[in-house]
Amino acid sequence: MTELIFASLGLLTGGVLNVIADRVPPLDPEADGPFLTSHPRRLAWWEWLPVLSSLGALRARRMVIANNRLRYPLLEAATAAAFVLAGAGPIAAATPASPPGVWQAAVVCAFSAALLTLAAVDMETKYLPYRLSIPALVLGLAVAPLWPRFDWWEGYVAAAVGFSFFYGIYWLGRRLDRPLMGDGDAFLAAAVGAVLGISLSLLGFYITALLGGVAAFGVVIARAFGYKARVIPYGPYLVAGGLISLFYGRTILDALMPG
Repeated sequence: MTELIFASLGLLTGGVLNVIADRVPPLDPEADGPFLTSHPRRLAWWEWLPVLSSLGALRARRMVIANNRLRYPLLEAATAAAFVLAGAGPIAAATPASPPGVWQAAVVCAFSAALLTLAAVDMETKYLPYRLSIPALVLGLAVAPLWPRFDWWEGYVAAAVGFSFFYGIYWLGRRLDRPLMGDGDAFLAAAVGAVLGISLSLLGFYITALLGGVAAFGVVIARAFGYKARVIPYGPYLVAGGLISLFYGRTILDALMPG
């Protein structure tokens, strides 16, 4: 029953996240990317709902970014899965079924929703909007001293380390006039660090690098055989690594370092 409730909440939230993802990219026709060139149309009430919003995406005038039809059902399904894991998964199993546990599940749901929306937007536009990454970071910093999974200071240290490392890569790319990643990745990494703490954020960043490396190798192989392969920006890998570490990081660390 708990899983069904959280899955339903996740689907409802996913429908709203699709609308947000449609409207977050800036109105900048001169930008290098598929940004919006006109204001999206006003949606009918049913297009805010899960499943129905995905069906609405099949209508050409709903599309504000080209080739994103698959994103609607995928974002809804991913949000539902994250909500189930937050409310009835490893995190819930490690916390009491009491107000503190409910509070923690609510934070994880909100954080997961923000990260999944950022991944969707970055996948389509190669852009991590401050309007989503900054609130995610503020949420992480606000709950860090109250988070029962690590000492109060760990979230701040992990956020600082994550931001410094990824901003350093961004800065180096600008100095070399060869963009390596955007500064939005630094804010996203800081938000991940604030919620995960030191050990889990390091694991998350390692998983991120692993996923990105495997994908980059796949792109190289595909292009070597004459196939067109699109390079995926770093944000989705960072979100995937962060969420894997958030939900299963303790299990992974216990398996790697038993006792």
